[in-house]
Amino acid sequence: MRKPKRVLLLGAGGMGMAPLALYLQGAGIQVEAYDDRFSEPMRSQLIAEGIEVLGEPIPTSNPDCVIRSSAIPEEDPKVLSWSKKGVSVYRRGDFLAKFTSRRKLLAVVGSHGKTTTTGMLVWALDQVGFPCSYLVGGSFQDGSLLPGKFRRNSWVVLEVDESDGTIEGFSPQITLALNCDWDHVDRYESTEKLANAFRALFARTKDTLVIPNGSEADEWTSRDSLSCEFLTFDPINDPAGYQETNSRAVIAAGKAMGVDLSGVDFTLFPGMNRRQSILHQTSKRCVVEDYAHHPTEIRAFLSQRRILLSDHSLQVIFQPHRFSRTQALAKRFAEELSQADDLHLMPTYGAFEDFDPAGSADALLGYLPPRLRDRTRIFSDFSELRAAIGPEPSVKAKDQVLFVGAGNLERWAHAFAAWEKSGGEKHQAFSSYLAPRLSSSTVLLADEPLASKTTMGVGGSSRWYAEPANSEDLRSIVEACNLFGVQRAMIGRGSNLIIPDEGFGGLVIRLKGAFWREISPRTEDSLVVGAGALLNEVCRSACKLGLKGFEFLEGIPGTLGGALRMNAGAMGWETFDLVEWVSFLLPDGSVRQIPGTDLNVGYRYCKEAFEGIALRAKLRAEGRSDHRAIRKAIDKLAKKRRSSQPRKASSGCIFRNPDEASAGLLIDQVGLKGEREGGAVVSGKHANFIINEGDASAEEVIALIKRVRERVRETNGLLLEPEVTLMGKSWNEYLS
Repeated sequence: MRKPKRVLLLGAGGMGMAPLALYLQGAGIQVEAYDDRFSEPMRSQLIAEGIEVLGEPIPTSNPDCVIRSSAIPEEDPKVLSWSKKGVSVYRRGDFLAKFTSRRKLLAVVGSHGKTTTTGMLVWALDQVGFPCSYLVGGSFQDGSLLPGKFRRNSWVVLEVDESDGTIEGFSPQITLALNCDWDHVDRYESTEKLANAFRALFARTKDTLVIPNGSEADEWTSRDSLSCEFLTFDPINDPAGYQETNSRAVIAAGKAMGVDLSGVDFTLFPGMNRRQSILHQTSKRCVVEDYAHHPTEIRAFLSQRRILLSDHSLQVIFQPHRFSRTQALAKRFAEELSQADDLHLMPTYGAFEDFDPAGSADALLGYLPPRLRDRTRIFSDFSELRAAIGPEPSVKAKDQVLFVGAGNLERWAHAFAAWEKSGGEKHQAFSSYLAPRLSSSTVLLADEPLASKTTMGVGGSSRWYAEPANSEDLRSIVEACNLFGVQRAMIGRGSNLIIPDEGFGGLVIRLKGAFWREISPRTEDSLVVGAGALLNEVCRSACKLGLKGFEFLEGIPGTLGGALRMNAGAMGWETFDLVEWVSFLLPDGSVRQIPGTDLNVGYRYCKEAFEGIALRAKLRAEGRSDHRAIRKAIDKLAKKRRSSQPRKASSGCIFRNPDEASAGLLIDQVGLKGEREGGAVVSGKHANFIINEGDASAEEVIALIKRVRERVRETNGLLLEPEVTLMGKSWNEYLS
């Protein structure tokens, strides 16, 4: 394969792709990486190594090739668009097989245990000062080594994955085969099919095959038919001895490479994240997370935990991974999970598979012994699971809370550990959970004053205040709110908003910063705009490009996110007159791009923007014109607005316009211009504005709103409804 100069990685946030990004960047290749869900600290590590992390799957320049995660199908639009342009697209494994074909390659294979053993081998080689290139499918717990690294003229150590079939492209110098349990049943319908895939790899191995004595790999191997040498090691037969087995495998692999690793103290190995990770421990409770998602792994993990803390009961939380695996191995899963004293299940994590009831978590229940079957529940809500596990045991009792599985239960595991560390104090747990999950450029503050962040300038503080640096941090913050029951609210420029004097007891999120203020010209007379972009900046950018239809935005004092939420408008125009599509972070944590025609939009309302969070939108112009003509139209609208609206601090229009007449006219007709409540005054220029003369309180503003509303009702029989939002409150509490 000819070495590319520039590559685009799709699905780069996963632990298969992120190490590849680091490896290729180290090889002198310009890497641009996209994922709709990066996580920390991996995202920051990639950026620190010079990798361009993209907010959209659009690179700064055309790549020589595109590499996709196997989780992204070939027919995905992000992939097809490059294929149609004639750009080569590879699956991760296929690319690596070609790229490393002329390098000295040590491949670690097996149905499970690859990441821990590969990490241990890389760590041990580092301990003795033997340089090598490597790609490990996980992060080191102490962060001492990155999961991917390139060194010239050295061995390449990597995991070779059989799950997607790309194992067929590799011909390593050395193969370390750990085990060959039947797995990935969606691809290998029988043990024999899986055995054939491994046998073929063994046949392509050039120098040495390293295998455990008495294993399936040993039984499958016809030594007379293979040209490579054989090196064996003795595994520990006790399931709890798998770490000792791993170290023996590493020593044998080192021997095949010509490196003596027998003197390495493997008790110092830091371990890999999500592999037997102790998240919290006291004298009475230990919280541990493990990636085990195959019955053999579960047997080994639970057996080890029973030995390590024999006086602790086992509370196991298990999330099945993939419907196909769960269906095929349901009985074996239940047998191994029966080691638990208490068992709690989470819904099956489907990965890229469609829902199949035969592979759901319910399929395990019938195979459980009676002592567990009748009291094992499936949880979709973290707070309910937390309640089911219960508080730390009494003085006499002790337990281990074990989170087991390869899906997304990692969030619940860490949330539970944070809850335990905090002693059950919600806000402390919230902060503890978020601290390692946010990039350093994200702002998270406690007890933050809000008045100065609004155009009205009144109100108290929020319990928490956040300015996420990017969409990944935003998602982490929203997830934390959901996990710990922290109420959240969005704030843009703070127009159309009143903060109560007592403040807000939850988290206020503000999309502020360069990431959120992006305004990018696109083809077909359109702009892609971040939710934090100020509307007047959008207007000015459109004007410079000669794009018509954005002029009405100039005088609306807010951001695009707020305008989408409220379908803000002026001069007969509304925001959604411009929208082609909006990208939302939805309540279930997914990101979805929804066409404007499919959105539920009404007067000063968009359902999706109210329930979710708008991230960015594509806005289409009416057409093109000379920028001077557009500037003239903007100036005309601005002059009209200045002549009719007050310049002092306000929240914009207070009331919605009823069908009968404008709210401002109705208020003016009952003689309320200049009406005062402390420092809050009905504007003499526009009666639907209440201005803050400098020392108003939220209580005074609200009291004046109530008075105006009641006076209009008494005089005209019309009941004005507030257009302005009252953070954390319902107007019904004040106006009923």
